[in-house]
Amino acid sequence: APPAVENPPAPAASTEAPAPKRQRESPPPFAVLIFAPGAGGQTAKAMRALQDSALEREGVAVFRCDDHPPRPNEARWIKSSAGCAKNVAHVLAVARRAAAAHPTLPLLLGGASFGNRVVCEVLRSHRAELPSRACNALLLCGFPLNPPDKAEGADQKRPAHLLALPAGVRVRLLQGGKDEFNGPRGILALNELVAQMAATAEVVEVPGGQHTLPAAKGLKQLNWTQAQVNTFVVDAMVEFARLAAAAGGA
Repeated sequence: APPAVENPPAPAASTEAPAPKRQRESPPPFAVLIFAPGAGGQTAKAMRALQDSALEREGVAVFRCDDHPPRPNEARWIKSSAGCAKNVAHVLAVARRAAAAHPTLPLLLGGASFGNRVVCEVLRSHRAELPSRACNALLLCGFPLNPPDKAEGADQKRPAHLLALPAGVRVRLLQGGKDEFNGPRGILALNELVAQMAATAEVVEVPGGQHTLPAAKGLKQLNWTQAQVNTFVVDAMVEFARLAAAAGGA
């Protein structure tokens, strides 16, 4: 028998590069979300991250107003009047660019905080100026119903944006349970307002959600994690985008 070899030579190291990990490919988009940011003019980092990752992976392309500098006849934002001509012109311009970039897809208006007030006015008063594929729907994240530390109803212009929306418009209000802009009675006031709207509207409460979604607090007591909140927010946005896309401009 041949002598035993105590330490056999190691096999030669492979010179081939390791195969790259396969990443999940995003499906072709089925809709485009035109997103108007809050009064500061910039989409919150956490919301931007969700839009650029999870929403895109689920087939919702996103056109943010803050990724498109306002032109001379536009503004982001004139905060004294949500529906003023320059605010409206900015949203309309971004909507037209989205329509040109995705010539076959339905378009959905949405926003955060003050941007919600702007898109309400765009859809209510300037529907005919939107691209023809714009859905008759709004996805509103963190509607600023009541300024913090103010008495309920202190600014009647805020609920008026929702109450003035006509029948035939579908609205989803994605609202944090701990949103600082809910008012003294919390989310109950928004639920009561929705019942008075001519538009078909619903409130989807985000557990522990704050005004700047998907930020949340008190999650340990609710037995939730931030990752679960993120998934909840994305699922609610994608679900509504599918509903709006299916209904179209009807």
